[in-house]
Amino acid sequence: MNILQLSEHFFNLKKLFGKLESQISQKTTLQELGTVWNCTPRNVKWIIRRLCTAGWITWSPGLGRGNRSTLTILASEAEVVLTIAQEATIKGRFHDGIRLLEEHDVDDVTRGRFANWLEGQYGYRVDKNENYQRDTLRLPFYRSMPNLDPAFTLRRTEWHLARQLFDTLVTTSDEDDEIIPHVAYYWETDNMETTWTFYMRKGILFHDNTELNAKDVVYTLKRLTSTDFGRTEWTELPLDSIQALGLYCVVIRLRRPYHLLPQLLASPRASILPLSSSILSPGEFARFPIGSGPFRVIENDNVQIVLESFPAYFWGRAQLDRVELWIIPETRYRPLTIHEMAGDSLPYIHPFQLHTRNIRPPDIERVEAGCTYMTIQLNRPGPLQSSDFRRWLCHTANPLHMNAGSNDHTYSEAYSFFPEWSIIADRMLEHEYTNDDRSYLQTESAFLVPPPFQPERSLSLLTYHILGDSLEKNARWFSEQCAKHGIIINVEIRDYEEFIRPDIIDAADLVLANAVVDDNSVISFLRLMFDDRHVVRRHLSPEIYEHLNTRLRKIENEPELNKRIRMTRETEQWLRNKRAVFFLYHLKQTTYYDNRLLGMQTNAYGWADFYRLALRP
Repeated sequence: MNILQLSEHFFNLKKLFGKLESQISQKTTLQELGTVWNCTPRNVKWIIRRLCTAGWITWSPGLGRGNRSTLTILASEAEVVLTIAQEATIKGRFHDGIRLLEEHDVDDVTRGRFANWLEGQYGYRVDKNENYQRDTLRLPFYRSMPNLDPAFTLRRTEWHLARQLFDTLVTTSDEDDEIIPHVAYYWETDNMETTWTFYMRKGILFHDNTELNAKDVVYTLKRLTSTDFGRTEWTELPLDSIQALGLYCVVIRLRRPYHLLPQLLASPRASILPLSSSILSPGEFARFPIGSGPFRVIENDNVQIVLESFPAYFWGRAQLDRVELWIIPETRYRPLTIHEMAGDSLPYIHPFQLHTRNIRPPDIERVEAGCTYMTIQLNRPGPLQSSDFRRWLCHTANPLHMNAGSNDHTYSEAYSFFPEWSIIADRMLEHEYTNDDRSYLQTESAFLVPPPFQPERSLSLLTYHILGDSLEKNARWFSEQCAKHGIIINVEIRDYEEFIRPDIIDAADLVLANAVVDDNSVISFLRLMFDDRHVVRRHLSPEIYEHLNTRLRKIENEPELNKRIRMTRETEQWLRNKRAVFFLYHLKQTTYYDNRLLGMQTNAYGWADFYRLALRP
């Protein structure tokens, strides 16, 4: 009998005691316990001995015929649940530990004790003998990830995982973001850049050990460019045809020149899927995707995500054997302490784990690729049609005051989706403009003037749950500021999966959200503008939307990279000047790690690529 089975016998004692609390006693007999445990008197005696050895009960047999014995509870139900949950976790059955906590509905104190104990189980684990070594990295995370299908990915951590699980035809270099070969070792195009031919490496295997070939690429790109799943930057591709020439060559023909095709093919959304995955249900593939990347998914539920290294990876096997993300919802609010790595401590605290600050300087600090922003619904009659009223709302959403209670180093003011463009815009506003463009950064008394008019109805502000609930806090702060002037803003908080539904977005007057971008600013901007599940496009008036489309087409048609970037930046600022989108702030991402961890550098999504990591012996 293992300890989990023994605990069930202990928990069944509630049939006698009603509740299991320390130091309570009950008169009973072997026959009564046999009924409780559904076993013979001989087995009852054996179970009693085991429970006494475990230190959960004491047993005082009655002296003389007919005298009842005394059973005393030494450990409460919560204490036994905690012990069993810890033992199950140590043995790798993290699911069983969490399930026990849920089944027995333990109190917050016990959950807190379990969370504290779990901190010692995170980190770098090495199991080895003379001929074998398995390296495991365990990290806590605050939410599950049921959708790892790169075609539908929108959030930073899912984009990061796509980089670990999949490959693309081409990729970008670490040094200068140049497009370089990956699955395709060579490509060429005609003079008009309407016909592109990609030549693929032989012998690349998917995680199911089938070979990646041209048919898989054709399937992937046709799936991406289909409108069956809604509109994205890929559905705007002027695709004429795509075909496989043999097993290792793909030809893409376009209706017009599209100079962004290589950059688009390097984005995580263009991750190559096996043709065989078409027979899987969308939900099944989203939770257990099949790629060709350095890691494969072997577990993915609401408790744990487990990645295992793929030995046949064509670029070389990862040094980590296993990565475990333990889904601990409490870490959404509860900071992790920073320790030096020794035994049970955490060697890598990424930006999406709350942590105590100012213990020591972070090992990596960078401004997030993206920003927090607000959109304004311009698609229906009402107060938001007034440019003056929208201006007042933007001035009220002052990011300096919105985050006044935060550490000054956790954010910086945003004038763009992209932090490097915010710096440019900030300098332009500081040196070139004397009008109201910068007035929302003045003191509170200077900008909290009455609104131009009182709207006849209340307004709704939609946002969603994230780490630390910073979006919800910002939304409620903004609502309170507006209420001081008699303007009612009803805040609606949704889970992210609901938030991205087009009908939910369309119904909101205002939306507060985080924009996720990467190192390719032009492709990121097109994704933010075109994707149905992003907010900006859905809130634009028909006139602004039509003008935006014209601008985006010119960007796509521009052959020179620098001109494309400049046109994209101008388009973004044009949207800001229309007060259709209001940029608030960029978060600063801080990463801590032990110096014995090799290959430590963060990607555009704030994570360290697991493929690069190893530990000095």
